[in-house]
Amino acid sequence: MRTQKEIFRDDVLTAMKPYLDAMAMDMLNHVIVQALFKVDVIEMGETLPATRENTNEYIMELFEAKKAPKLSKQTAEYYTRTMKNFITFVGKSLLDVTDMDIEYYLNQYAKKGNKPVTVNNERRIISAFFTWMRKTHLVQDNPAESIEKYAEVEKPIDHLEDWEMEALRDACKVRVVNKVTHIEEYRESLRDRALIEFLRSTAVRIGECVSVNVQDIDWNTGDILVYGQKGRAYRTVCLDDAAKFHLKKYIDSRKDDNPALFVSVKAPYKRMERSGLRAAIKVVAGRSILVRNIYPHLFRKTTATNMARRGCPGELISLYLGHKNGNVTNKHYAYRSPQQVKSAFLQYAAA
Repeated sequence: MRTQKEIFRDDVLTAMKPYLDAMAMDMLNHVIVQALFKVDVIEMGETLPATRENTNEYIMELFEAKKAPKLSKQTAEYYTRTMKNFITFVGKSLLDVTDMDIEYYLNQYAKKGNKPVTVNNERRIISAFFTWMRKTHLVQDNPAESIEKYAEVEKPIDHLEDWEMEALRDACKVRVVNKVTHIEEYRESLRDRALIEFLRSTAVRIGECVSVNVQDIDWNTGDILVYGQKGRAYRTVCLDDAAKFHLKKYIDSRKDDNPALFVSVKAPYKRMERSGLRAAIKVVAGRSILVRNIYPHLFRKTTATNMARRGCPGELISLYLGHKNGNVTNKHYAYRSPQQVKSAFLQYAAA
């Protein structure tokens, strides 16, 4: 169980959460830990809520104060939403939850028509939450650990074939009408073409794409240093000659001074966010002859598939994609320099 010192720290963090941002909360935690290092805290009375019902509210506040700041905003929201749904369903204190409660909840969740992969994601979040509770000394065991994963049917990895990529390139051409001659012609949307070539070449996540600025590109080497929030680490991705060519055309055509690599096509030319990038890809797909789902992450899968097809070692693919959980041996014992990763890109992925 938690010590009185841990309870004191957690109470301060939950009380200060409404007034501090994630970075300040993390700093406050470090300050409290340092200040209490040589201090004993003596119990004077009950610190947990008096009722088991209020305990859930306290645990969720504690999670949002301690764990959530260390996660991405989207992941933290996913955890919170999942656990609130679970609490509503079981109708009891999280301190009293058993493996049978979780198993029944997942069974009912599956009966709603959710696929095994979706049910397993729900199980993973619940298990991770109880693991955090165990590490925080709120519970002694994780009741979700004994529950087996649902059997999933492995599907082929979704990716674009070469001809489908060409179809998207053709779809970057838009129909315009000359106001003087009234003659229709097709002109290439420079931003759309630059966007799909950038996603194909770099294989970045959509959140990573949002944060890239023009000045981040080394035009001599084609290298771009990106920060992956999911893996919490920087890595180098590459532009091949085709991607550099279309990005330069797009950037040279712009009339704005926004530092962002991709901006909206109309004034005030704001940085494109995740929703805007997804919408732009959907528009290109809608103009194409393709009748399948096209989305930003598909380009990432396509690059990885092409590298694998051409014989690139799996650990180098993982390093280029920025996967946090790659091969342990290669990650911790067999160092791969950025130059080796770039060589793998040029050999196996560049157009």
